[in-house]
Amino acid sequence: MKERYIFHLAFAVSDLETAKHFYVDLLGAQIGRENNEWLDILLWGHQITLHCRPLEVASLDKQGKRHFGVVLPWIEWQKMAESLQSRGHEFLSKPTVLFAGTHEEQAKFYLKDPSNNIIEIKAYKDFEQTLTLRGETTTYSYPQA
Repeated sequence: MKERYIFHLAFAVSDLETAKHFYVDLLGAQIGRENNEWLDILLWGHQITLHCRPLEVASLDKQGKRHFGVVLPWIEWQKMAESLQSRGHEFLSKPTVLFAGTHEEQAKFYLKDPSNNIIEIKAYKDFEQTLTLRGETTTYSYPQA
């Protein structure tokens, strides 16, 4: 595999087994290192460490805008939304398309894990146009496998 930068996040969960089930079985994460206090997963190509810290888990109403997420290719976003809907999974915010027909057309939905960590999953119809930085000619693209 070609070396590349990967993002690392770490946050609290109330129960490692429940969190493992959610991230692996529902979102497709792979399990990395694991012990009684924490679990590493690889999710969408990035490392997340889930720390079993029940007293640090905040309720939804105390989190404000705190969340993490991913920008998927449009077709992968559609597949994930359909898969979650067919499994009867509850959304915090149902799959929605915004700004339809413009260069900023985007799709998104929000989930929460069993410890109330909020996850935003979105896609841009015109990925390159939407993520072009001001004054830059370089744009982002999805990593090649």
